[in-house]
Order: sequence, then C-alpha cells, then structure tokens
Amino acid sequence: MNIKKMLGLVLVASLVITGCSSNSGDSKPEGQTGSKELTDPFRLPEPVEVKVTKAVPPNLEMKDGETIEDNEYTKFVFDRTNIKTKVMWYASSTDYDQKLQLAVASNDIPDMMVVNETMFRAMAAADQLEDLTDVYEKYVSPEIKQFYAATDNKVIDAATYGGKLLALPSVAIQADAPSMLWIRKDWLDKLGLQPPTNVGELKNVLKAFIEKDPDGDGQANTIGLTGNNQNLSAVGGGLHDFKGIFNAFNAYPGTWVKDENGKVVYGSTMPGTKEALGVIRDMYKEGLIDKEFALRKSPDELVASGKAGAFFGPWWTPWALTGSVKNDPKADWQAYMIKDKEGKVNIASLPAASSYLVVKKGFEHPEAAAVYANLYDKITHTPDDEAKKLINGHSLWPLTMITDYPDAASKKHTMLVDALAGKVKKEELDGEMQIVYDQALKDKANPRANADEWAGPAAYLIGAGVLKQEMNAIDPAFGATTKTMERRWANLQKMENETFYKIVLGSLDLNAFDKFVEDWKAEGGSTIIQEIEDEIKK
Repeated sequence: MNIKKMLGLVLVASLVITGCSSNSGDSKPEGQTGSKELTDPFRLPEPVEVKVTKAVPPNLEMKDGETIEDNEYTKFVFDRTNIKTKVMWYASSTDYDQKLQLAVASNDIPDMMVVNETMFRAMAAADQLEDLTDVYEKYVSPEIKQFYAATDNKVIDAATYGGKLLALPSVAIQADAPSMLWIRKDWLDKLGLQPPTNVGELKNVLKAFIEKDPDGDGQANTIGLTGNNQNLSAVGGGLHDFKGIFNAFNAYPGTWVKDENGKVVYGSTMPGTKEALGVIRDMYKEGLIDKEFALRKSPDELVASGKAGAFFGPWWTPWALTGSVKNDPKADWQAYMIKDKEGKVNIASLPAASSYLVVKKGFEHPEAAAVYANLYDKITHTPDDEAKKLINGHSLWPLTMITDYPDAASKKHTMLVDALAGKVKKEELDGEMQIVYDQALKDKANPRANADEWAGPAAYLIGAGVLKQEMNAIDPAFGATTKTMERRWANLQKMENETFYKIVLGSLDLNAFDKFVEDWKAEGGSTIIQEIEDEIKK
C-alpha cells in the first residue's frame, strides 16, 4: 500500500461508510437487466454509455477540437469496444482525490473507476460495488488471467470481499520495490574508485565526489548524495530518498512487516530504523548528503546540471535522467544495490495489487469493465499500428490499469538482451519492447544523441538488469486501513516524518527515536497493530 496515498484517503473510509449506508441497496435500478452475453470479449454488442471521472494533470496539451471527454483516446475506445465514456466531472491531479472522496461519500459515483486499496475496501464495506465474479469468469481475457495467476492469484484475493470479486485489480510491478544507488560510473573511473557495495564504501565514494572534483571544473562545487523534502523512504519507487540505506539495516519504514515472533510490527518503529537514521544523520553531519535537501524543491536539477553524481531511485530512473544525459552525453549512469553487513540485499515486496477497476453497484453493463480491461491490456502488449500512435498510460485514456507479470521488468530485460543479441526476432517482442528495441538500436548506432531514446533501453538494460541478483525479500503483512487508522494515521505519519527529518538534520537527538516509538504506540499505534492482527485472522 502506498502510505502517502493512504494518508490522502483516510477521510474517505469513514465518510463512505457513514454517508452511504442508507443509500446503497441490493437490487438493480428498475429496467436494468444485468450482464448480457458477449460474442466478442473485446467489443460490446451494442453502444453503451459509461460514466467516468478524470484527473487532469497541469499543462495538459489538447489537439484542436478535442475535449477531455471527446478526443483521440476516447474515440479509439468507442470504435474498438462500443464503450462511449461520459465524463461526470474532472479535476486537477491535486484536487481529484478530495473531490472523489466527497463523491463516494455521497454515493454520486461514476459507473466505472480506478481506486486504491483503501478506497476499494471502504466502497466494498459500504456495498457500493458490483459483483464481478461472473464477469471475470465469462469475459476477462486469458492473458489477463495469466498475469493474475502469476501472482499466485494474490491479486484476486485482494479484490475479493465477502466472497465476491468486487474489482479487476492492477498487478503491482515488484520491480518498484528495490531502491538502487544510481551513480555516475564516469566519475568513479575518473577518481579510480570501485562501485560501492555497502554503506561504508558508499560513504568513501561520496567523500571523494565532494573533495576530488569529479566534474573537472576546478571548483569544489559537487555534492554527495541527494535527498528530497517529502519523505526519507518511499514505500514504492521513490527518487532521491534514503530507502536503500534503511534496507541495508534490515529496516522498512512505512511498511507493516512481521517480526521474528510472527507478530505484526510497523517498520518505522523497528530498531534497524533507528540504526539507519543514526547513520544517515552522521552522513548529513559529515556533509556527505546535500546540505539543502530538506528545503530543495527539485533535486533533479542537481543531477541534470552535473553537480550530483549519486542518488537512490527505482529501476526506471533513467527516464528521470534525460536532463543529465542531454547536458552531458558522457554521463555514464549505472545502478547498484547496497548490501547489509552480512552481504545481503534486503527489500520489502509490494502488495500484489496496485489499484482496482471497480463498477458501481447496479450498473447495467458490468461486462464493460472486462471489455475495457481486455482492450487496454491488448494495446499495452500487442498494439496494432493505430494503437501505437497512442501513448500508453496517457491521462486522456478513460481509465488506466496495469496488467502484466509481477516480474515484468526482469522478463523484459531478458527479452531486450536476447533481441539485441539476435536470439529473438523483433516481431516476437510485445509492442512496448518493440519500441524499446528500436530505441536501443538507434542509441547503439549514435550513443546518447537522443536522451529520450537512451532512457527506455537504459531502464531495462541497466535498472531491470540489477533486479536479477538474489535479494532477501520481506513480504508486507498488511496493506489496507483499519478503523483507528482512519482517525489517527495522518497525525501518526506527521509525527513520524517530522521526527525523522529532525533527527537527520540534527535538531533532535537520535534517542528522540525512542520517544517517537513510545508516543506512536500511545497515540493509536498499538491499537492499530491489534486491529491488523484481528483483520489478518479473519
């Protein structure tokens, strides 16, 4: 569960449960007759209008004559599926979640929507969702079922509530779990250094990056490790945090895990987290971490301008490195994992499902969810020429979801390596990897002439390649919300974030961590743990 998103939605559960308890019912609206048999799982037999809502990013560029509701993406969907989407409302990305929470609370919801786990469970508890059990069995494509099976059907379990399948889940790509050290190999080579494998070696490298003028401009103007002003350790794939260091101390902030006795514990309160905070605090004090990181708005600028040569990020980080490569085509970014004192690479796996495509209870055509999911999955993996003109994941798609293998990034690394070695024909790759393959050939012929064409192949060849090493993966114990979390979690998270930042920045002693743990338990943490234990036993 993405804790940040969870925080943003803690209000909705109580609102949903309270606001909708009197509005939901078991019967379908008059005149609606339920699912109709399909002859084509990619197309409804007759046009069907489906109400949706939209989050619109700032500076969204529209073609002349197009609108949020009518554009090349919605026309493509209608032409292929007979699904005519009608936008009930749209809002900016920053306002969307709050507006959706209010809509759910008043039961004024769209026919189909994609929600996170917290909202899914709240809507399920409020009896707002259509049972998709039969829809799944009859209409969902074999390929999507294959992807679900690759999670040992954990995504199906996650989308099942009260014995009913209430959503078509997106598959979490587990490649986002590990936090890699992205470092400039050209700087290492220039200074005669080896890539660091543990925290001690990392500190030595950062010290050299600061003191030995790796950029060669004759000035002491380079920094060590970057950070960000949002969190010290993101649960999913975060940029510029210190998750890789926490994991090297077997610590998993923000994640519910089980201790050696099988009891649920919050990772941010574990002894390893205190130890890691102490190390990060010392690194900051020694100047090995950007002195301005807690205030800096965009650490990406340090990287793009060539003033920073090391930071933590997920496998897809090259897409965030195009500025660096454009400014300095010789910037040789490579990725490595930082090991613990026993030489192990520790990570916390992600929950199996990343989001949920749900249908409003009583909607006459729940099979439309399967038809849409089948189409979106198809154009993601095997797009025809028309579909290739559309950007996968673009915000103008009526709904977006991820259906793939949980280890998709590693699999695609192998595909690309084999294709470049001539072992696999381009035609045998899926649509996305055909594009990446072409980019890799162009980049090979004219290295880094186009940073955008460098990024995709680099993500798969470098980042996804790192994923193949042996890792000590910890499964999360819980990924949803309890009743006490609905009321207390925002305050607990605020207390955690403020305490951790103050410890690292030196305004609080390291032993303030012990007081934090004590306060955290007293102010709801212990109750939440008991609620999670009770929920797990159900």
